[in-house]
Amino acid sequence: MGIKRIASIIPPEQFLLWSILFAISIGAVLLSLPIAQVTAIPLLDVIFTAASATTVNGLFTIPIDSFSLFGKGVILALIQIGGLGLISMTFLALSVFMNLGLGSQLMAGKILEIENWIHIKKVLILITLVTIASEFIGTLFIFGVIASNYTVGMAWFVAFFHAVSSFCSAGVTLLDGGMSHYSNSYVIIIVTMLLMFIGELGFITWQEIGYWLYAKREGKPYRFSLHSKIVLYGSTILLICTGIIFWILEHKNILANESAGQSILSTLFYAISFRSTGFLLTNIGSFHLATIMLIMLISFIGSAPGSTGSGVKITTFAVFIATIRAAISGKTTVYLQGRTIALSQVFRAVSIISLGLGWVILSTFFLLITEHGFTFIQVFFESMSAFSSLGMTTGITPSLSSLGKLFIMSSMIIGRIGSFSLILALKLRKKQEAEFSYPEERVMLG
Repeated sequence: MGIKRIASIIPPEQFLLWSILFAISIGAVLLSLPIAQVTAIPLLDVIFTAASATTVNGLFTIPIDSFSLFGKGVILALIQIGGLGLISMTFLALSVFMNLGLGSQLMAGKILEIENWIHIKKVLILITLVTIASEFIGTLFIFGVIASNYTVGMAWFVAFFHAVSSFCSAGVTLLDGGMSHYSNSYVIIIVTMLLMFIGELGFITWQEIGYWLYAKREGKPYRFSLHSKIVLYGSTILLICTGIIFWILEHKNILANESAGQSILSTLFYAISFRSTGFLLTNIGSFHLATIMLIMLISFIGSAPGSTGSGVKITTFAVFIATIRAAISGKTTVYLQGRTIALSQVFRAVSIISLGLGWVILSTFFLLITEHGFTFIQVFFESMSAFSSLGMTTGITPSLSSLGKLFIMSSMIIGRIGSFSLILALKLRKKQEAEFSYPEERVMLG
């Protein structure tokens, strides 16, 4: 069946959902093989691991060392596929080896959230180039630090695994002792931080930054799209605000014994990591309770569309805030950066935020019923971490019941494809009906 035929039958949102489920299934089968395991692993934990890797979440019910080198290789492949996006990789191959038709390009554009589908091929090629360059350079630097701690072959594998995990916002590492063991290694911290930042900013924005640099070199003006402006301004504001709040909360706690330079670097590292990746330089139990709340808020907002990260996305949050601002000002039109936001996008932004928060609350409610012996904040944090693909845990993941693991897996998948997209994916396709208006009547609002 040709790609055009698939595009005409399967909506983009369904295509993405089924692709993720297919990848999880294949990953689970491979991880179930005896060659992939050091000791026998229950099937549910195998499926959970495959789901976590494919959704670049990082939550595990069992230690990653329970898997053999082959098993870790499968996990690495799932992280790479999940981070770049199954559809991105599919259309990249198609764009290289065949000419995409109009229907196929439109399908790719919808999935990748690209408005101008004419440049999809360029974007997909850019995704590959940025990914290869970032992960290769990151691997070289990390290898230089850890080479003496492993055999040559294993050092390369561990370094590459860490680079891929950082770039794809998975937050999983094979480093002995984890990131906390290298909390004093400026090279590891800076490289990891840069890889996380590159992955979270989004490929569309990086493409425009490239165009801007080229135009600047040629002495020509260049105008960023509204999307990239929101991503760049929003990411900067979020980074600064998160860093300041984190430092205020933790400068007498986990940052107390660090030098000024080390404290600034750690603060910047966490401000980036909290958005989607979930790497930690210390035990999460050491954080102030208010910091835990900060982590949940920042991870819920997440990264940029078309990036390796998750969350409701910073552009969605920006439109949501602009909508609130318009409502407070008594305006009926939403503006951002001198542009009017389409009403359909306003509705979508509000829906994404509402559905996302609604799902987190609902999953927390069910987990409080199925799980026992955990505090509310532990369960709420676990639910938020799963939905936002953050992958941090207060330590309860391995102790979850079978039902609890199923809830968390559902949150991982819903969070990765988006709750709004899931609704569209499950919605039965109907013939398009003409829109009409009912008589208007006002109601009392709180």
